[in-house]
Amino acid sequence: MAMNANLSLSKSSLQSTLLSTYYSARARGQVPGFAWADRLGHWALRIPLAGIMVYYGLQKVPDMFVAPGAYGVPAVLFILAALAELLGPLALVAGGVVETWRPKRGSLRLAGDALTRVGGFAGVAAAAGVIFFFYWGALSIADPQALMLGLALFLLVRGNKYGSQKA
Repeated sequence: MAMNANLSLSKSSLQSTLLSTYYSARARGQVPGFAWADRLGHWALRIPLAGIMVYYGLQKVPDMFVAPGAYGVPAVLFILAALAELLGPLALVAGGVVETWRPKRGSLRLAGDALTRVGGFAGVAAAAGVIFFFYWGALSIADPQALMLGLALFLLVRGNKYGSQKA
């Protein structure tokens, strides 16, 4: 019988520990059990954006060297858009690695934040250029470009969550 009393005490202490953990996490504005999402959730935005950018960038590579002005876009802008769509995803992934890793040194975190913003700017510039040159005033909707513009704009404005915090 004494063994059952000790067992019930340990159950109640476990329950109170779990409840205190739950309420302290809620007080900090977090959902208990989802601490991993804070560290890895940004990849849900970076991976689709990088994939869309690489997809459209690779479509521009053959024309970039043969006939960059064939689409009615100035050749310089076409080449810059292709480079932005190929190099921007590298910056997004590198900035994401820094955000996931979260180094102690502020200069590395700042570099990761800058890489994320550069990748976001590349996406915004490429998507806005496509929408302006090909879809502006048309009755069609540029679904992938609108998605790309929204994701890139979010990452451009937000950067890395930890980029501006002090160590």
